[in-house]
Amino acid sequence: MTDSPDSRACSYCHLEEAGRDPIGGWVHRDEHWLVGQGPADTTMPGALKITSRRHFVEMTPAESASFGPLLTRLDTALRANTDAERVHLVSTRDRVQHFHAWLYPRPASHALRGTDFLNAPQRSDPADAERAARAARDHLGAPAPEHRHAHEPSTR
Repeated sequence: MTDSPDSRACSYCHLEEAGRDPIGGWVHRDEHWLVGQGPADTTMPGALKITSRRHFVEMTPAESASFGPLLTRLDTALRANTDAERVHLVSTRDRVQHFHAWLYPRPASHALRGTDFLNAPQRSDPADAERAARAARDHLGAPAPEHRHAHEPSTR
């Protein structure tokens, strides 16, 4: 994390410090990225949020080099463990000036495509969202989290 006035006030810079893991725990964590299932009340199972560990406007060469392979691995995990025909990638940073991107798996059976799909309301049962996060993490070979529920305080 960059220690700047922006980063000190940025909630994304303090995700792990906050003591609240995403539903199902972190799917992936490394020196550059945190990846977790989105909230069940606003995303479907398998919707993953990729968040940079540091506050920045531009990626470093190391972050750039790691982002593409991470996307490839996450896309493969989502298509293998959800009924996704396509996985959409979105990054706007309109509200929070901290790099984050979303992966939204679109089932083949979904009636909407493209931006119509992305604009449609999404929700999931928390248990389904947790199963999707666990399946993606298992596919990636990541270690299991210490706990699995976003509403439980972290013991870290």
